[in-house]
Amino acid sequence: MLKIQIDQKKYGDKIILEDIKINIDKPGIYGVIGKNGHGKTTLFKCILGLERYNGSCFLNQEKLMLQNAGWIPTEPPIYDELTANEFYDFYAHLLDLKTFIFNEIFEVPENQLIREFSTGMKKKTYLNAVFQKDFLIYILDEPFNGLDLESNYLLMNYIRELSKTSIVLISSHILEILYKDCDKIFLLKDKKVTEFEKNEFSEIEKNLFS
Repeated sequence: MLKIQIDQKKYGDKIILEDIKINIDKPGIYGVIGKNGHGKTTLFKCILGLERYNGSCFLNQEKLMLQNAGWIPTEPPIYDELTANEFYDFYAHLLDLKTFIFNEIFEVPENQLIREFSTGMKKKTYLNAVFQKDFLIYILDEPFNGLDLESNYLLMNYIRELSKTSIVLISSHILEILYKDCDKIFLLKDKKVTEFEKNEFSEIEKNLFS
């Protein structure tokens, strides 16, 4: 279903990722962990074609493109001069949604300018916008950052629903969340990736910090 091969990704002379092979053959929640600076965000951007690299990424035997994925970066770009409702409409046009039923996961002030929102409220607005459309793959880079306890709960419940029919790749520093819900976890360390099945999760921290 999802086939990722990154032979090499460099910034200048510095190699960030090398010999990365990830194959995911069914919907579910798949974690990506690693220390800061070890390439988690770079991996996601390569998968989406936002970074140049040597390799390929295919979803159902077709090249994966940004417009075919639900992408939530750590700090989502959002237009401060719009209201939440205006941003939803704007994002719907970006997604080329002709007709849709808006499924609001989080409650936000819909007619207040986004510039007046807290960091967490801006994150909720962006999540609401992306979740207007169903995708076969979602890539969530530290989606819990900036959210309060209740919002994390709502988001995780929604991710569980998405994972019944879609692949959800998710990075987080909250390892307990990943341990509980992930089908597999991919550890990025020293430019490489190591894959852990659910019954191997107890070995992850030893490998991560050794």
